[in-house]
Amino acid sequence: MLSAPLSVRDLVLGEMGWMAFRLTTMALSFMVVLVLFGIPTSPLAVLGVPAAVLTGLAFFTPIMAFTATQKNDSGFAAMFRFVINPLFLFSGTFFPVDRLPDAIEFVAALTPLYHGVGLIRGLVLQTPDLANWPIHLAYLVAFTLVAAWLAYRLLHRRLVK
Repeated sequence: MLSAPLSVRDLVLGEMGWMAFRLTTMALSFMVVLVLFGIPTSPLAVLGVPAAVLTGLAFFTPIMAFTATQKNDSGFAAMFRFVINPLFLFSGTFFPVDRLPDAIEFVAALTPLYHGVGLIRGLVLQTPDLANWPIHLAYLVAFTLVAAWLAYRLLHRRLVK
């Protein structure tokens, strides 16, 4: 691709665009099912789709950066076992984070999934966590931008000789 008039920035933005499209189609599918079952309690639920896309991009961009550092696929199994799986356990997806010990609750609040779950749950169910939407949104945007910059730097170092 770099033989064409594309830059590393174009590659990163193209990958992010493709992932945003895929995330949008999946989030819309889930939203349709939620609406069919009458789960959304607020018209703000429609904003859950872009919130889900942003949450997905907050996951995709650091994984893209990690990919740029790998010579083979052996590091991905460790990443899923020691990073992705614990994120689901300590994100508030399955049980409230405030019931965890304080140290783990603090670590959970540093993860993008915690903020994505809080934002989407607040929008769809209009829970009290909706009051924290600026914090969740700012965190997800900042995390995505920093990880995208890191992915750009690492891919540039690897691809441009």
